[in-house]
Amino acid sequence: MTSLAIIGGGIAGKSLLFALAKSKKNFSHLTVFDSDSFAHTCSLRSTAVVAARGLTSGHSELGDLLIASFNTFSLHVQNDLPDGVFPITQFSAASTKLDQFKQRYPEGKSSRQFLDLSFNQDLYLAQEPAYLIDPAIYLKWLSDESRHLPLELKNDFVMSVEELPQGIEIKTNNGHVELFDSVIFAGGASNIFWREGIQDDLNKVKPVQGSYLEFKHADFGVRSFSLTLDGDNLIYHAHTKKLLLGSTTMPGQLEIAPVSSLQEIYQRLQSHLQTTLPDFATAEIKIGIREKAPKRSPYMLNQGKRWWIGGYYKNGYSLGYHWAEKLISKF
Repeated sequence: MTSLAIIGGGIAGKSLLFALAKSKKNFSHLTVFDSDSFAHTCSLRSTAVVAARGLTSGHSELGDLLIASFNTFSLHVQNDLPDGVFPITQFSAASTKLDQFKQRYPEGKSSRQFLDLSFNQDLYLAQEPAYLIDPAIYLKWLSDESRHLPLELKNDFVMSVEELPQGIEIKTNNGHVELFDSVIFAGGASNIFWREGIQDDLNKVKPVQGSYLEFKHADFGVRSFSLTLDGDNLIYHAHTKKLLLGSTTMPGQLEIAPVSSLQEIYQRLQSHLQTTLPDFATAEIKIGIREKAPKRSPYMLNQGKRWWIGGYYKNGYSLGYHWAEKLISKF
């Protein structure tokens, strides 16, 4: 029987909790340190669509991993029936670079219509099964499913972690001090704060800002969907009448909205659609900070009784679950 601390309460941390709950590992005590007010949780500021996006096996290590994680997540949805996860169709369309796009999506066809919406002209359109996630609902479900664990949730930010002979000593912003047998850092871009001992590895991981528009009280029909058109995304949550448009990508950790870039995305999407989008001024801008590791691949690092997990730059929700199962199997 051992004690474990998990630092981070986003998709990485909550997936670890759920994997622990399913694994029946015997821990005497589990503590999750999470402070969204101090370090904003990227998982709650994500467009959160899980899709294979035309990937096929055998072309790259990352591609194979993304396919495997999509399959793992699909089984999770089928077997565990999580709240906040909705099977949808992912539509992908292109008006430029068609040769390259058709290689990725050979089953597509020319079309002006998708669901109840129409384009202004025929576009090459492909579709595939996907999952739309309501982050707040799904993350709460993962926590609720872990409630039988000997679990304590602390709304606090970890200031220091030191490996002592008697265990791992954690000190927090609120003055809390506690010893644990092991610790897992699952804090997303904040993992860089706790890099002692693996600086060479985590120094290669860079923060990347992403932003998107969120429109409330939008009515685009009774079916949720996701459309990616020339790299721009239009995502509709039918259950909450919420429309997301994005996304921008910018190196760095500043949470400053690139309004002009978001306006350009809005205008490009509107130029292709017969339907009128909600007024730009009514949108709320959402900003999340992801971490981008070399080759855009996730990482799992170990030093003594300390583990680091993250780098969910691509398909974070499916990678989070897939990678959590791999890490928990090592305990």
